[in-house]
Amino acid sequence: MDVRKIVRVTLEHWWWFIISGAICLSMGIFYFLRVTPTWETDTSIILRLQDLTGNRVDAMSILGMAASPAADDEERVIASRGLMAQSMDALNLWEPTFVKDGMRWVEEYPAHAISVECINLKPEMKKATFAVIVKPTRSGYKVKAKSGYFRRSCVRVKSLDEPIDIFAGTIRVHANRPLSPDSAYRAHVVNRDVLVTTYGHRMAVGHQRSESNILTLTMRSSSPARDKALLAKLIEQYNMNAIVDKNMIASSTTAFINERMNNIELELVESEKTLAEYKEKHHIANIDMQSRLFIEAGNMEQRAITEIETQLSLIDYVDGFVRDETNRTNLIPANLGIKDAALETSLSEYNAILLQRMRLQRTATDSNPVLEQMDQQLASMRQHIIATIASVRGSLNIRLNSMKAQDSKYNRQIKDAPEREREYVRVVRDQKIKEQLYLYLYQKREENALMLAATSMPAKILDAPQQVVYSHEPRLMHVLLICLILAFLFPAAWLYATIFINKKVDDEKEFEQHIKAPFLGHVAETDDRKFIAVHEGQSTLSDEQFRSIRTNLRFVLPSDVKSPVILVSSYINSDGKTYVAMNMALSLALLGKKVALVEMNLRRPMLASYLGLPNKGCLTDYLAETGIKLEDVIIPSREHKNLDLIPCGTVPPNPAELLQTDRAEDLFADLRKRYDYILVDTAPLALASDAFLLDRIADLTIIVSRFKYTPYEMIEYVNRAIEQKRLHNVVCLLNGVKGLKTGYEYGQ
Repeated sequence: MDVRKIVRVTLEHWWWFIISGAICLSMGIFYFLRVTPTWETDTSIILRLQDLTGNRVDAMSILGMAASPAADDEERVIASRGLMAQSMDALNLWEPTFVKDGMRWVEEYPAHAISVECINLKPEMKKATFAVIVKPTRSGYKVKAKSGYFRRSCVRVKSLDEPIDIFAGTIRVHANRPLSPDSAYRAHVVNRDVLVTTYGHRMAVGHQRSESNILTLTMRSSSPARDKALLAKLIEQYNMNAIVDKNMIASSTTAFINERMNNIELELVESEKTLAEYKEKHHIANIDMQSRLFIEAGNMEQRAITEIETQLSLIDYVDGFVRDETNRTNLIPANLGIKDAALETSLSEYNAILLQRMRLQRTATDSNPVLEQMDQQLASMRQHIIATIASVRGSLNIRLNSMKAQDSKYNRQIKDAPEREREYVRVVRDQKIKEQLYLYLYQKREENALMLAATSMPAKILDAPQQVVYSHEPRLMHVLLICLILAFLFPAAWLYATIFINKKVDDEKEFEQHIKAPFLGHVAETDDRKFIAVHEGQSTLSDEQFRSIRTNLRFVLPSDVKSPVILVSSYINSDGKTYVAMNMALSLALLGKKVALVEMNLRRPMLASYLGLPNKGCLTDYLAETGIKLEDVIIPSREHKNLDLIPCGTVPPNPAELLQTDRAEDLFADLRKRYDYILVDTAPLALASDAFLLDRIADLTIIVSRFKYTPYEMIEYVNRAIEQKRLHNVVCLLNGVKGLKTGYEYGQ
């Protein structure tokens, strides 16, 4: 990387950076004034997972010290579209409205200046999104409607109460408050699904730490007041849904208990009525002490039998409930008093997983692999519960048979008692069983009622929704900094491409460094662009440069050669070789030397046309016809008496053959006798071989290159020609250099 070249080009195009800076800063200020600032609003909650599933969790989880897979599921529930739609519906956020403040559109919340009523929309616009802009005027209102870049309408109405026909159909705009004539108002008619998706994308839900049950909810928009209300409503709605889900088990258990209590109450009334009728019929008031003792012993066994039969009754009900296919998606009644710990644990785990499936089903389809996996797990657990019930039933039946055997023993002990007394015992026992079962179910119903009443929020708010103070975008200093960076990068990138992609000679020092030929000098580009740049008695920048080149010629010409022939060529056309040859010839003529300028660019002669000379009887005629004398083709120069010209004349059909004739060598032999210097303007090196053919008679070859025009490949071409000895005694000259880069301080 050539740092000097980069600095030079940068300073040369300094005005690019000024213009780029002005444009970028103007665009940045316009962007800052046009774009509505956005703010970040956040809140933090902690999940009480035991309140979501009804199961106990580790104390460390309650304190937020250990994450649970359920917390990840709840994160998805909070971010679900359904919960967002419920919250937006509660806040009525379906029609966002804006008011014009300067160049910005500022969203209004909670008050809305206007609202749009869609009276009759076209079928293709019922699910589309479009904006309605209302601007009060002196004669009424100007109503614009637009959707994208191609669907637009503009209607002027006197009153907003009348229907308005736009491209989408017929609408009516309602003003909810007096509209200011200095402002404009905009309302969006948006498809609800699109709006829910938009708000969902604005919200981010994530764990505060990977091992924590604390979630952070963040929203970014131009309306922090609306975001605070939406986040608060979202948490509130989440808690309500979670409480409803959690209470489904208790509600199902309460319904079961109420149903059983109604049936047992009827049975208890019937038992009490039977006991009263029996006592009245047999006139029973007291029971013999001995019978009482037997009865009390038997009652102890009967209480145990009653408890076992109660357990069997509950197990039979649960078994029938589980086996019923219609209850496959219903929660199994829990907390019924089943004393088998394994069965009670299985029922609680089944209800917890089923409840989790219900919550996930709200945000997922039936084909969701997670739901399918949970269905398989639930089916397996139901089979396990059925097997457990069978095992518990068998165990209880064994105990029941043992108790009944003991009870039979007591019955045999009182077999001698009167039949009526034994019947009395049976009636009392039946009544006691019904009474105990009724009291037991009543107690369970009260416990369920307490559980329903003692409800805690599953999501506890740690930090209330609050706008983050330093979160607004865009910031003026940031915008200006970015604009300044872009203002530098755009022209720098262009200059970089110009430097490293450009294939033109644009650096004098680099040119001297790479070319394997002495550097004769440079010629500045002049503003007047005249063909004659050297004048007698003047000291312009061009005069001094050609005088410097004339001085340098003394060091590159062979010292033993008199009347040297100097070949002037270039790599391609328009490098300025004819211009250089003419003015070098004039500069030498000003020294009092006899100078001849021979135009041997036989393919594209330009000297005569530049100087306004005739083309007849010139060089091509001399080379082609032996009868023409040298005096016939020499034309005195109008610029100086010591300078003679030999124009090319008409373009010959065989220029290469003419240059290789003896006639051409005789020409230069005669010119050496008459003139002190002979300058030859020949064809470009890359386009013709003329310069190589004339190298045999030349004492010096000057290769002219033009600043920011000649390609860099010229350097390699000339170097290769020198190495191959196709040219000898070659020097280079750079033409068309800007005056400020030449090192001179002369002016016009």
